[in-house]
Amino acid sequence: MVSPYQTQGRWQHSSGGDIEIKVDGTGQSVVISHPTVGKQTLETSKFCSGDGLDYFGFKGKMDGDKITWNNGVVWTKQL
Repeated sequence: MVSPYQTQGRWQHSSGGDIEIKVDGTGQSVVISHPTVGKQTLETSKFCSGDGLDYFGFKGKMDGDKITWNNGVVWTKQL
């Protein structure tokens, strides 16, 4: 299972723009700031689903410093 804390930080969108993911103080929600859809708050249990991620129905797989989504988009972790 992917921990929300593994996703926390800044990510580069493969089409341009930055995404920022923050875990709230309770650990129950993640706040995602996305360049095209704006800021969204999602329950941790919905975003981190099983062995992958779920963002508006898009399924993501985390592998090291990359999240690859089933629509072909890749988010790369900024260090």
